[in-house]
Amino acid sequence: MKKIQWIVIALIIIIAVIALFSHKKQETGPVKIGVATLLSGDYAVLGENIVNAAKLAAAEVNAKGGINGRPIELTIEDAGVDSKTGLSAAHKLIDIDGIRYIVGGMTSNGTIAAAQIANGSKAIIMTPVTGGSNVDNAGDYIFRTANSDILAGRDLANGMLKLGYKNVAVVAEVTEYTADIAETFKKTIVAGGGTVVSSEEFKSDTNDYRTLVSKIRETKPEALLVLSQTGTNAAKFIKQSRELAFNPVIFTDFTFATNDNAKKIVGSFEGIYFTDPAFDSAASSTKAFFESYQKQYNITPAIPFHAAATYDDIMLFADALRAVGDDSENVKDWLLANVKGYQGLMGTYSLDEKGNSDLGFTLRVIKGGKPVEIKVQ
Repeated sequence: MKKIQWIVIALIIIIAVIALFSHKKQETGPVKIGVATLLSGDYAVLGENIVNAAKLAAAEVNAKGGINGRPIELTIEDAGVDSKTGLSAAHKLIDIDGIRYIVGGMTSNGTIAAAQIANGSKAIIMTPVTGGSNVDNAGDYIFRTANSDILAGRDLANGMLKLGYKNVAVVAEVTEYTADIAETFKKTIVAGGGTVVSSEEFKSDTNDYRTLVSKIRETKPEALLVLSQTGTNAAKFIKQSRELAFNPVIFTDFTFATNDNAKKIVGSFEGIYFTDPAFDSAASSTKAFFESYQKQYNITPAIPFHAAATYDDIMLFADALRAVGDDSENVKDWLLANVKGYQGLMGTYSLDEKGNSDLGFTLRVIKGGKPVEIKVQ
């Protein structure tokens, strides 16, 4: 055999050995899961809530032997509240850290920005926070186990109609998050025989709402839907409305109702209606998780459904990885094919062909300082 042939054979053997050891290293090392969420600003409690839940879920998986013997290793990044920071967090996790499985507790803006990197790199982002049609259609590698904002708009409108409010107004911050809620709300109100007497928007940097308040007041709405990204701007609007003696019945969303800063601005949430993402809070497994959360962190989850959905995200990643191995494309396919009637902390739900859950919302009103459920079916 010629010398050159021996060299070629030797090189092939060396490459095969390197590939074999590399594969073994990959299959025996930790499974890296990223967590990109809000860890700064006036809604950092959201991110802390998600990080805590992810750590508890990962610890539970690791205590039971990990994923085919491999422990979960979490990498945490601050995704902020805007597109730029969300994109930066995704870039760090995917392009620098090489992570292909991410719990994306970001705003809708951040999720959409991160989607371009995730889809191009076949990195799965599974979000435990709400999202609308923008997240629904964000790409093959974007999943959402939390509730659809489209259903929030539907359930807010149905709640108003059930309570007898027919002439209503909408004022919304211009964000990805609020867009689907507002549009679905208006369509549902009209379809139900109501009238949208005013529909207004404001930018995120707005501080003076008095002119806007006066404009809406002239339309004499019976009820008013106020939407903002984190609830803080909604609180500023409501405060200035009260100062101008404009006091319609207020409806809003959960980001307002769970924002301590909003409560400081408004003073009292009494009589305000809001939609709360539905999840199975009564299940024994959910109760056990929240007890563990309280014991571990000496606090209750600031936003319970975020914590529940984050736990489900980690467990779904673990189930998929056990079934098909550490290949993000196979994991994606497994999730789409197998998450049907899944029983998690969020309840029993399925993922559709775009990777989105079918969970709805519960309407509540603040009475005596506490949220009380309103039946809208």
